[in-house]
Amino acid sequence: MITIAIRAREIVSSNVDSLVSKAGEPRKMLRLLQSEIEETLIALHGDAARAKRQRERLSDTAARLAAGAEEWTGKAKIAIDHGREDLARAALLTREAERAKAADAAASAAALGDQIAEATAVIADLEAKRTAITARIAELVKAEAATQPAAAGADTHVDRRIDRIEALKRRAGFVDVPEEAPSPASLDDEIAGLQKASAIEAELAALKATAAPAKKAAGKKRG
Repeated sequence: MITIAIRAREIVSSNVDSLVSKAGEPRKMLRLLQSEIEETLIALHGDAARAKRQRERLSDTAARLAAGAEEWTGKAKIAIDHGREDLARAALLTREAERAKAADAAASAAALGDQIAEATAVIADLEAKRTAITARIAELVKAEAATQPAAAGADTHVDRRIDRIEALKRRAGFVDVPEEAPSPASLDDEIAGLQKASAIEAELAALKATAAPAKKAAGKKRG
């Protein structure tokens, strides 16, 4: 999407009057530029549609992971109440892993949102440029008609290409592309892991300190 958007910006920033003044066949040149705009619009609409679907999936995934992650805190408390510190530690580590996955999914969704906004803006600019070029072509046609007879079969090749573009525009739907694998962890992961382990140990200690009194009393009675 980014490469297409860059080319689209180049088209939008082009000066039509300057292009016309330098072209040997202005009307043909504008027709070609018009057809390029049409092709770019088709590509941008398709990319934006795919990005929107992927963003929705990522947002749903982030919400689901975030909700599921918090359930592990309660599970860790249950494990501590039953004297299973090992299970409690595993539960808290799982919670942190799920929180990290949720954050990654949310960040990816936000990045796609930025790309979609950019594509939407570029599409609007391209459509405005297409309108201006269409009007300029009409002016040239009118001027040529006033000075000389229309050449039979002029611009036949370009017209065929534009007809093909129009047919492509009428085709419905775009296939999904496979989602990219998550990006590799940063070099700070090992240090972050140490910090996470310390936090887990601290939380385990807190859970043990507040373990159900009934469980502790039962343990003393059996002793």
